[in-house]
Amino acid sequence: MLGKIFKLVFSFVDQFKASLVKKSVTLKGEGQVFVRSTFIRLADGSDKNDIVIGDHAMISGSLISENHGKITLGTYAYLRENSTIGAVNSIIIGDYTSIADYVVILDNNNHPIHPLDRKIKSSSPKGSDYRKWRHSESAPIVIGNNVWVGSFARICKGVTIGDNSIVAANAVVTKDVPANAIVAGNPAKVVKTDIDQVSRVFVENGNN
Repeated sequence: MLGKIFKLVFSFVDQFKASLVKKSVTLKGEGQVFVRSTFIRLADGSDKNDIVIGDHAMISGSLISENHGKITLGTYAYLRENSTIGAVNSIIIGDYTSIADYVVILDNNNHPIHPLDRKIKSSSPKGSDYRKWRHSESAPIVIGNNVWVGSFARICKGVTIGDNSIVAANAVVTKDVPANAIVAGNPAKVVKTDIDQVSRVFVENGNN
């Protein structure tokens, strides 16, 4: 009996949290799934139009937009728990792209470069203008369709990742990744190409 009560309570919390999230973003389609751990932050002038989530996307991580930084997630995109996407410029996530847990995708440095500027930032109170992302260098990130990003990876500003590629767990991506490739390491390097030519494992329409 107690288990059923907890299940009902958690279901209510999930629905309530999802309703709050939906008011904070722009939805394309009606099939999105938001779980209890989903977190949306709109800061420094950003509004719901700055985060666009495609149909059938599943979001359980954090989406942060500052100063109208644009975040777009495609159809069937998947963001796992404890992962963060943060934009002050632009981040585009393609259709069918899956992002595992503890991934960080940030299109800016999160801080100024000059040492004295960083001292001012560090000594300023929470919420101060000096702590805004717009004071840091930024560049757009584009992650293509059907990309897989492994746990604990980090994708840095200015990076483009081609369709169908895989970013290995713990990789730090600082340069562009071609389509149909696997990258690994810190900094990430291409370790395999032409993965669209490997043997299939699923049978589709009677063909391998």
